Amino acid sequence: MRDPAQTAVPQVGQLVWESLDGDGEDRSVQPINITNTDGYKNVINSFMDHMWDGFYTGQKRLSRFNAQILTNKAYTMTYTGTPPKNMRY
Repeated sequence: MRDPAQTAVPQVGQLVWESLDGDGEDRSVQPINITNTDGYKNVINSFMDHMWDGFYTGQKRLSRFNAQILTNKAYTMTYTGTPPKNMRY
């Protein structure tokens, strides 16, 4: 029988962040690369455009992102565009 104290179960969390800048729907900051020293790499894109402009969908995208990560680890986020000045995590 295994000792439960010796079997650590990884805890998965959801990281959600968004731009609070005034141009949060116009400026493209994606894709965003999330990495860590364990070899984890995830490329995140923004949500789908959320408006309708007549016959076509609009070209604005809400700068909101989410990713599942293991908790208690350090991650590096690299933006391919200019990152927003005001963010909410």
